[in-house]
Amino acid sequence: MKKAYKEPGLTSEGVLFSVEVDSVEREFLILKSALTYLCKLQGFTMDFMNTYRACEARIHSAARRLAASEPRGAPLILNTACFV
Repeated sequence: MKKAYKEPGLTSEGVLFSVEVDSVEREFLILKSALTYLCKLQGFTMDFMNTYRACEARIHSAARRLAASEPRGAPLILNTACFV
């Protein structure tokens, strides 16, 4: 199981979080538009942080896939297209 290092935090653009990918801590930003999409997809009515927590496994999975295709950059950006 992959371990999250830092507590996720809300920014003006979305939620910033980190995940271990191939033994390296990587930083990601999931945009508010992607969180809104996930919220609607699940039928939720929640704020951004609660949506992040409710969909954390799915978000971290998408983050690992993105890190595999984008070996550089910090933070890597997860947008709505990462979940379609």
